[in-house]
Amino acid sequence: MQDSFDNRPSDTKKHTVHANKLVRWVFFLLGFAFVGLAILGAILPGMPTTVFILLAGYCWAKSSERLYVWLMHHKIFGKMLKDWEERRAMPRFAKYLAWSMMTASCVFMYFKLPPDKMWVTILTAAICAVTAIWMARLPDA
Repeated sequence: MQDSFDNRPSDTKKHTVHANKLVRWVFFLLGFAFVGLAILGAILPGMPTTVFILLAGYCWAKSSERLYVWLMHHKIFGKMLKDWEERRAMPRFAKYLAWSMMTASCVFMYFKLPPDKMWVTILTAAICAVTAIWMARLPDA
């Protein structure tokens, strides 16, 4: 019986599975953890999905070609991975959502943290600003 993943496009063959078996197992398990977090992110507001799918794709590309190909052809998550791999693109709505969540988090921290912890808010806001600028420069998927 022929496996449905044997007829994969050539773009999925550019990733190589890691040679070390222990490292492959770590990547394999991390891939499952990231997919679980991505599913939670699709359900829970304020938790990202795209980032976790990208991390799962990377982990499975290093550990299991079969799971990587499955994820690349997934009807919901596959488009995110393909857009990222082909053009380093991110959906516009995902950018808006990420910017909104980063802003809301920084505002929440500003009002809820005590004054002696304000450095945490400033550091977080700086990291969020750099991330927002980086995302703004990405093409829209």
